[in-house]
Amino acid sequence: MESIKQQTEHIAILMATYNGAKYLREQIDSILSQTSGLWHLYIHDDGSKDGTIEILNDYATRCAETVTVLDYPSQGGALQNFMSLLEKVEADYYMFSDQDDVWHPTKVEKSYLAMKEQEALHPDKPIIVHSDVRVVDSQLNVLHPSYREYGHIYPEKVTCFRECVINITLGCAMLFNRKSRAVSLDRPWKHALMHDGWVTTRTFAEKGIVYAMPEALLEYRNHGDNTVGATDGARFTIGYRIRHFWEMLRLNIRQYRMLRSAGYGSIFTYYYYKFRIHIH
Repeated sequence: MESIKQQTEHIAILMATYNGAKYLREQIDSILSQTSGLWHLYIHDDGSKDGTIEILNDYATRCAETVTVLDYPSQGGALQNFMSLLEKVEADYYMFSDQDDVWHPTKVEKSYLAMKEQEALHPDKPIIVHSDVRVVDSQLNVLHPSYREYGHIYPEKVTCFRECVINITLGCAMLFNRKSRAVSLDRPWKHALMHDGWVTTRTFAEKGIVYAMPEALLEYRNHGDNTVGATDGARFTIGYRIRHFWEMLRLNIRQYRMLRSAGYGSIFTYYYYKFRIHIH
């Protein structure tokens, strides 16, 4: 399938779906309600069996000017599905969309304005802007007003590639430019943990900008079927780390393998910054 191109500046919103019928309409409706009209929604389904396809076809028929469902084979997972969309769609800017969240009406507009400010400050750089999100339950009841505070995630601690030992971005909260997309696709991503971590890692690796917007711009639904969900950072005590030593070691090995494939230095550098970031 040839890549999809747009002639005018626009934001490509990339949504990967799989058995998401329960919350899908609410999410797509929140995108259709955006105050900005610069975007187009591209969706690829990964082999759903629950009615997701019927919902997608309904929107593609009723909203053909703003919603396109791409037809190509299943990719075998969220990482592969999102990255395949990124490879196939050409645009000026990109956003990832989960299938079960709810975007605030100004999410696209505020992200775009923040991007333009950063591009003016840092011309010709790969750039990501990313917002905070509100953690909610399946019924949209607020569990915590800030994903960053809930998960003890501090974007200000990660300012360059060597410090990129933890992921500070959420795919659903990101907007990134064409240069960030280019550097994300110029190396094999087979060792990536997830799409958002890979785009962030490659942007840092090429001396790009990763700018944290302070405001929460979507409801991040935390339920039993998430591929990745919000985790309370307070539980990562010394005792927890000891009890889950081997699990955390395996995760760190995978994280380092991804960084190494993106151009990172030695494992000693990795653990130095891992320790440094966690004690400050």
